[in-house]
Amino acid sequence: MAATNGADARAMNALRRLVSALRTSGAAASREKGMSVAQLFALRVIARQPRLSMGELADLTLTSPSAVSEVASRLVSRGLVRREPDPLDHRRVLVRLTPQGAAFCEGLVETIPERLVSALESMDPAARQSLADTLEGWVLEAGLGDVVPAMFGEGQMSARGELLTPSGGRTVGPPDSY
Repeated sequence: MAATNGADARAMNALRRLVSALRTSGAAASREKGMSVAQLFALRVIARQPRLSMGELADLTLTSPSAVSEVASRLVSRGLVRREPDPLDHRRVLVRLTPQGAAFCEGLVETIPERLVSALESMDPAARQSLADTLEGWVLEAGLGDVVPAMFGEGQMSARGELLTPSGGRTVGPPDSY
């Protein structure tokens, strides 16, 4: 292993801060609200823009349709969100808050994923491209290219000790280690 230089330490410390913030907010979400931070993130996005398609929800959360669909299914099963056919295009399914979901959203604070998305959006497009290229290269170089990119907080253990999402693909470490 090569000697660590300042840039290496800065990169690892930035990653540690991100992981720590996500783990802390995930534990708090589980303990206080009984759900993952990903579910809170999706719920807040749906609250701001009612009647989203799953594709639109995936775009707004910067994740894949399959990952956001899993999260939405959990919100539906809790009675916080409902799926309904788009009246203009019956091939599409829209998600919207139920009255219970709207009440649940009252007083929710901004999630760490929302802060990260907002920070990305404030960056210059060239800086975002460079960040994406660099992070993707780092992940691939570390041999982690086949790890499924679930929404932040999914795959963690709840305060009750239950897995908040089934693992898909390869995982690294125990479910609550990221």
